[in-house]
Amino acid sequence: MGRRLRVDAGAVALAAWLAHGGATAQVTPVFTAPMVQPTVAPPPEPVREPLTPQQMVLWFESACVTTQGQASAAIDWALSNGFEPVDPMRGSADGLLDGQPGTVLSAPGAGGRVMLAAAEAGCSLWIEGEEGPPVRQALAAAVGTLTAKGAKARVEVDRNLERAGAWRGQVQWRYRAVGASQDLGVAAVTTLANGPGTQVLRVSPLARAVEYAPDGLKLR
Repeated sequence: MGRRLRVDAGAVALAAWLAHGGATAQVTPVFTAPMVQPTVAPPPEPVREPLTPQQMVLWFESACVTTQGQASAAIDWALSNGFEPVDPMRGSADGLLDGQPGTVLSAPGAGGRVMLAAAEAGCSLWIEGEEGPPVRQALAAAVGTLTAKGAKARVEVDRNLERAGAWRGQVQWRYRAVGASQDLGVAAVTTLANGPGTQVLRVSPLARAVEYAPDGLKLR
């Protein structure tokens, strides 16, 4: 019995000594593994239909033609339809605006290949990695649809020119919307070859055309 009491007394003394820190004792910390949550795969992105020339031309028509090329109206339309502003410090943004003050926006679901550039001097849609002929045909079809609804349009420029080592076609309609008094230049500069390239659609204001009477006198 006496031995048991001595052991208990020693245990009590040791417990008290450890409780007060123990002058020279080192207690090895117990490692506890962190709780790791199982990795949850993000939901797959929805499959997007490939962009067509008709869709891109529809963007151009809505942002630039319908708004008469007005920058503020074009930007408002773009923001409300999923376009996102591009950082103005990005080098390509200034080039798309031709050095003019304005805003560049990236089209939704286009992977940065379709950019809308809205400035006071005009409104344009830049398309990368597309063939030129289908884009030009889609624009011609859109202009035809607008004229069938009462707008006025006639081709004033239709020529081929070489730029940056590639041949491109340039076409421009003099366009006036129903009820409008301002003439617009609705233009396209597109590659002629059936291969991916840069295509540009643009709207800019035009001075009113001078009309002549059959006798050669100017009409007021």
